[in-house]
Amino acid sequence: MRILPQLTMFEKTQNEEILGDLERLKNVIDNIPDGKLIYKLNSIREKGRNDWPVVSMWHALIAGIVFKHKNDADMLRELNRNSQLRDLCGFKPKTEKQKDGTYKVFVAPSASAYSKFLKNLKTYCVEELKEVFENLVKYMYDNLEGFGEYLAIDGKAVQSYATNYSKETKEDGRRDTDANWGTKKYTTSVNSKGEVVTNKVTWFGYTVHLVVDAKYELPVAFKVTPASNSEQTEAKEILKAMHEEQLEKCKCFMADKGYDDTKIIEYLKGKEIAAIIDIRNMWKDGEGTKQYKDTDVVYTYDGKVYYIDENGNQIKLRYLGYDKSSDSLRYGFKPQYKDNRVFRIKCDTDKRIFVTVARDSKKWAREYKKRTSVERVNGRIDRDYEFEDHTIRGIKKMDLYVTASFIVLLSMAKSKIEANNYNHLAALIS
Repeated sequence: MRILPQLTMFEKTQNEEILGDLERLKNVIDNIPDGKLIYKLNSIREKGRNDWPVVSMWHALIAGIVFKHKNDADMLRELNRNSQLRDLCGFKPKTEKQKDGTYKVFVAPSASAYSKFLKNLKTYCVEELKEVFENLVKYMYDNLEGFGEYLAIDGKAVQSYATNYSKETKEDGRRDTDANWGTKKYTTSVNSKGEVVTNKVTWFGYTVHLVVDAKYELPVAFKVTPASNSEQTEAKEILKAMHEEQLEKCKCFMADKGYDDTKIIEYLKGKEIAAIIDIRNMWKDGEGTKQYKDTDVVYTYDGKVYYIDENGNQIKLRYLGYDKSSDSLRYGFKPQYKDNRVFRIKCDTDKRIFVTVARDSKKWAREYKKRTSVERVNGRIDRDYEFEDHTIRGIKKMDLYVTASFIVLLSMAKSKIEANNYNHLAALIS
């Protein structure tokens, strides 16, 4: 059991904004289920010096994230000048005898001591950190109505503090031997000729493959990889690693066309999850439609279905629903045609085009809009957690800070839920 100091006495120089920040930090710390993590850190410390308590060092890491410090040096400087922050983290002054016989008082850990703590954390406590994250996610499933029913995935590009490959392969804290180059194309517009205009982005660093709850905009699962790793491959791994009860609760899984993959769609379908994933045009140039078997029905690469009448005119059919018993999509004429015929198209005709929620339906369009939730979370990663301006090198440290940031995000949300405040759960404010 950890005893945290109460915020009762403050220096006169502390203004209300700082006081509010300290309260916010305390709310986060109070709601992190980190007992096993602290135990593991203490067990590692048994063989070394114990000048500064590991729980205080852990709180300092959390404080650096909450207060948006760009790097560890900024956070340590803040500790040295802010006595209230030291009290909240649990640091006590210590006195050391110098070589000349004098004594010096230290109020916060040195850069080397803190660096050693981070090394232990990122090397030996990966499982414990992930368990803290997963326990917070479970809390959201248990306490938020509808949490996990609508999930969205996207890959977030994060630059390394290094700018390029190093010829040296030995890790020394300055170079980044884990990062590599990634490329992603974005559709920006359609020009007057009907041609799709794309924008290509390249970066040296990492990708955070992130699954979020689309309603509450809170993380559910993630993985940090070098930038070049395939989004489709990592999405499959994340889905397979998710708990069965999470998959059972999920109704729809949203993603952009970078995740358009038959195996992903089949996996989701096997779990009775609707795959709301945008589609790429994989047809040959100039191929506008394909005929469905030996019928008068044709379809496009993005799921629009037409009936060809005796005059060769295309009549767009409307979606009538998914027939699970025959694994097919049902289509019919609009009322004005006064034709009651129903056409069934088997999903295995093309498993990418014909999914359980028809691409050419209002429901598909409505659900796909929810995918923007993951883009907003990616924006907060840059803006609120300073990943657009950091000093991180190496995948272990990147994974540590991404994990710790999501722990802060979820812990803040938990503190609000405990206070019966459900507004702005994903915001880094009290």
